[in-house]
Amino acid sequence: MTDENEWSIQAAMKEFVHAMEEHGLSIDDVFSQIDGDENGKLDGPELYRGLMELTGDSLSPGQISAIISAFDINSDNRIDLDELKAAIEYHKNFDEEEEEEEEEE
Repeated sequence: MTDENEWSIQAAMKEFVHAMEEHGLSIDDVFSQIDGDENGKLDGPELYRGLMELTGDSLSPGQISAIISAFDINSDNRIDLDELKAAIEYHKNFDEEEEEEEEEE
């Protein structure tokens, strides 16, 4: 998944959610594990390390920035717990819509 040409935020989220479920972790569990300085916000290095530990993927700085930009509702260049929850909820809804479309075809 780390090939820049093949990579998408949606694919990264799918893998993230799958890894979360595979490890039996809640969003709160994952967030607290990734939030190394315990300030309630995930910055680039924390997100990089967290994704690497959870999924095994080593994303580029540009990919990490793209994820933060996509999920950062309040524009502070960090992801808080509510933003992560919203992103995961959006992802799950997006996947359900894709599955319904595939079933209709």
